[in-house]
Amino acid sequence: MLEVHRLAKRYGEVLAVSDLSLSVRAGTILVLLGQNGAGKTTAMRCMSGLLKPSAGRVLVGGVDSLADPDAVRAQVGMVPEVPGLYERMSARAYLDWFGRVYELDDMTRARRISDLLELFQLSEAADRWLGTFSKGMRQKIALIRATMHWPRLVLADEPTSALDPDSARVAWGYLEGLRAGGAALVVCTHNMEEAQVLAGEIGVMARGRLLATGDLNALAHAAGLKRHRQVVERPTLEEVYLAIVGNQEEDEARPA
Repeated sequence: MLEVHRLAKRYGEVLAVSDLSLSVRAGTILVLLGQNGAGKTTAMRCMSGLLKPSAGRVLVGGVDSLADPDAVRAQVGMVPEVPGLYERMSARAYLDWFGRVYELDDMTRARRISDLLELFQLSEAADRWLGTFSKGMRQKIALIRATMHWPRLVLADEPTSALDPDSARVAWGYLEGLRAGGAALVVCTHNMEEAQVLAGEIGVMARGRLLATGDLNALAHAAGLKRHRQVVERPTLEEVYLAIVGNQEEDEARPA
């Protein structure tokens, strides 16, 4: 569903993403794990067709983002870390407007909005202006907006960063439901618990580069933990992540 080949994005002298290649099949989730500044958000915006890559290719459903960015965006549901909402619209009116943009028929649109507002415990606030919503409530609306039309590819940037633990679990279950329905998902996070709950495959990013991908066992092997740290029989994801990033930093610091 998503193919990324040697993607790079430069802002002047700053190389935000470098030589990024990955693929995500329909019905699977890739979690990109990394700290702020790792290049996750820039990579995701290139995948969505919102940013033009400086080099490389992005294919969504076989469509090249450079050749037809509109066709790529039509297949994508993008959940930004900071939602930009129309504050003088009610939640229901806002979602209805986007449902019309997505060309959902009246009955489907109304049912989908009602169901998702109830799922995220926003039914009682549905007719309030979005400007009165808390940060967590705004994030829920952004998630609903991006996915109410069942997109083929969901790109979610820190989708639960403003949510309380119970709401985060609801969001994780919802994203898993989208995957089970056949969507491909890429989720960017620095939350280790979120990565473990959602991921079938995890990618570790740092300084604009994808350092390793795979499940926890594959990442542990890539980090050298099983070979060099015999006391760690089942390393945690945090241990694996720190080892991979640390190995990269050591390689970069080593004289050529």
